[in-house]
Amino acid sequence: MSWNDYITNQLTGTGNVTKGAIAGVDGSIWAISEGWGLNQKECLSLATGFTNKDALVQAGMMIAGEKFFFLSGDESVIRGKKGNKGVHVSKTNTAIIIGLYEDPIQPGQCATAVEALADYLKTCNY
Repeated sequence: MSWNDYITNQLTGTGNVTKGAIAGVDGSIWAISEGWGLNQKECLSLATGFTNKDALVQAGMMIAGEKFFFLSGDESVIRGKKGNKGVHVSKTNTAIIIGLYEDPIQPGQCATAVEALADYLKTCNY
């Protein structure tokens, strides 16, 4: 299965994620929903946010050029919100899984899909 297949089958294909991406902890983008403008600098900022949440609290979370307010996070998950949209990011050993959701998708639905993929990739040593 290609990295793009994980986006279409495990994230957006569930109906619980509007757009998704998989990036390395170095910010390199492995796969991304077609037409989504998320870039490497934004992915690196998210990846470093797992160990330095203060930067996300102060500057917000930039996702495809949009600023999301940092809601909460720990060493494996960070969350952001902007109006009727939100973002859920899970970290594996070598990657971050980024899921964007919009109404009527609820935060918990997106979280379930993103974290399930992250858990699976951890079992595959990613």
